[in-house]
Amino acid sequence: VVPGGGATDDLTLAYESGVETKARSQWAYARMRFFRHRLAVLSMLVLLALAVVAVFPAFFAPYGSNDQDLLNIAAKPTWDHPFGTDLLGRDYLSRVIFGLQVSLAVATLVAVLATIIGTAIGALAGYYGGIIDNLLMRFTDLILTLPGLAVLLTAAAFLGSESKSIGPITISQPVMIGLILAFLFWTGLARIVRGVFLSLREKEFVEAARASGASDRRIILRHILPNCVGPIVVTMTLIIATAILLEAALSFLGFGIQPPTPALGSLINEGNVGGFGSWWLVTFPGLVIVLIALASTMGLNLIGDGLRDALDPTQRIRA
Repeated sequence: VVPGGGATDDLTLAYESGVETKARSQWAYARMRFFRHRLAVLSMLVLLALAVVAVFPAFFAPYGSNDQDLLNIAAKPTWDHPFGTDLLGRDYLSRVIFGLQVSLAVATLVAVLATIIGTAIGALAGYYGGIIDNLLMRFTDLILTLPGLAVLLTAAAFLGSESKSIGPITISQPVMIGLILAFLFWTGLARIVRGVFLSLREKEFVEAARASGASDRRIILRHILPNCVGPIVVTMTLIIATAILLEAALSFLGFGIQPPTPALGSLINEGNVGGFGSWWLVTFPGLVIVLIALASTMGLNLIGDGLRDALDPTQRIRA
């Protein structure tokens, strides 16, 4: 308060006291809110550790994925082979680590493609409405009515287990499996994004942007889409967890990634040939799938909630 009885603002007080004020960006507030979400940070660290192992498998695996130890064929777990060896004498810990890389790569590809397709279709349907909305949503309903596992098995059997060449482009088998899964995974996100767009397109800030001459593209990308970040991130994390499980199921049934490429589901399928006498060939890959599913479902949900709270502009900003 100045002697005359008036009040000064924060900048004047800071200037007079010799303290400099520093403006915080929206991303700075987002980082602060996310790191306050301790469970989300812990989950992110755990999943980052799994991702590092998957990205650099040769650094963590004691052997190559196809290296054979002919003196230890179908050997039980030992210090040299903690997960035992398979029927060809290959170290199963190394096979599981390399299989983790393939499974996470497929799941990430599925999540990225499904998120892009679902967001684009949902945004167009929700913003424009009318005939565009009807056509896109009827197509979405058609995909939703398809029996997912039956479609995946049929597509995998039709495309085969070999890499496909389309002109100069060669599509590897893991990428092909990712494309098949992404074809069915975008529908839920499209309906969620459409619902958010329908509720936001009539809001005052959208009307103000439209009145100021903003194009539809700018309104969609700069004004409405940022308000959908929360649902998009949470749904994307769920897609990753579901894609890992479905890829493992396809590989286990023999329609997914085929040998010699290691994948967690195919490792279980290979180990199933040994029966109860080679229990470790099924147990350890199965435990890894369970751990990944738990970490993905619980951890990615927590990370998604943290990112939603941090990035959603409708959330309350707390310094």
